Amino acid sequence: MNGEEKMVAALDIGSSKTAVLVARLDSPENIEVIGVGVSPSTGIKAGGVTNIESTVKSIKEAIEEAEIMSGVELDSVVINVTGKHVKGDNSIGVVAITNKDRIINQSDIFRVIEAAQSIRIPADQEILHVLSKFFRVDDQGGIKDPTGMVGVRLEADVHIVTGSTTYMQNIDKAVHEAGIEVADRVLSSLASSYSVLSEGEKELGVAVVDIGSGIIDIVIYVEGGVAYTSTVGIGSQHMTQDISIGLKTPVDAAELLKKRYGTVIAAEVDKDESIEVPSVGDRSPRMTSRKLLAEIMEARMRELLELIDHEIIRSGQKNKLAGGVIFTGGGALVDGLASLAEEVINLGAAVGHPKGFSGIVEKISSPVFSTATGLLQYAAQYTDFKTDRKKNTGMLDRMKNWIQENL
Repeated sequence: MNGEEKMVAALDIGSSKTAVLVARLDSPENIEVIGVGVSPSTGIKAGGVTNIESTVKSIKEAIEEAEIMSGVELDSVVINVTGKHVKGDNSIGVVAITNKDRIINQSDIFRVIEAAQSIRIPADQEILHVLSKFFRVDDQGGIKDPTGMVGVRLEADVHIVTGSTTYMQNIDKAVHEAGIEVADRVLSSLASSYSVLSEGEKELGVAVVDIGSGIIDIVIYVEGGVAYTSTVGIGSQHMTQDISIGLKTPVDAAELLKKRYGTVIAAEVDKDESIEVPSVGDRSPRMTSRKLLAEIMEARMRELLELIDHEIIRSGQKNKLAGGVIFTGGGALVDGLASLAEEVINLGAAVGHPKGFSGIVEKISSPVFSTATGLLQYAAQYTDFKTDRKKNTGMLDRMKNWIQENL
């Protein structure tokens, strides 16, 4: 992939699918999607590699499909990171403004962010993101960018995301063995938020809940900054398994029934409506009440929503979420989700779709592609079209990268 052509590529590795998107950039705001590749995932579970060979195969298949469609040969991608190994913590850094005129410059901002990172991180974890919430200059708080202000004391409130070094090295290894390099890593929920949220929603206060097959990723914005990140270790595949057990049908058939006839509002289903359910083995299909399917789905979704609500309450930010909850990911496609969520979580709810793209948008407009499209937006805005932002190791380069990403 030639950097002069202003191309970026995203790789979303999930428990059920691997997706690769290729985009042409006229500017960071104009992202034209020109290639899409999707393959089933068989070597990933809850964000971690369980089989390197299978994961490599899935990545290769998705890359090949995206390359054929786009006519671009890929050499690097921005990838997602998810899983229970990911941790988010809030931290505060404080520094004195020591220059003669007491005017805050970018060097001061970098120093205070470095100070905020001085939290104890386990030896098996590494920093994935340092996300600015806001700054304080002396006694004045809620400042987004203190550059040029006068003061003697600068504080920074940041949200630090860390991940397991081993988990991420195994993902990197699979990508490398598939023939490409990792340009950058991005937290899945953060990527999805780039794709489905406006800046106004972030200012208003909103939770983005990405329901994947094996895991649910949550990111909460308050006053424009990330205040909380979390994961729930189950996803939409658990609903499919409940259907398989409850209706005594194969898992593949249960997934099709969920998509074709499913809803999580059982009260709206006519008790006399019947659906055909494939049987296990060579037995003939059976007719079953569609209401039974809805009752199984509603019970599992209520459980998932209660776990999500628990995380939102644990964040301490629930009363600040005027924008409610935006659901995305493949699991958000289930009929009735927003209505049930408003009942269970007691906040406004909606389903978020990728927005702000041109090109083959009909292929990527589903919530299924929220993470992948968000990775493209991250790459377009924060990598300055370079192959590998993280290869910049000098203090000035690191400062520029952080300021690009946060201010």
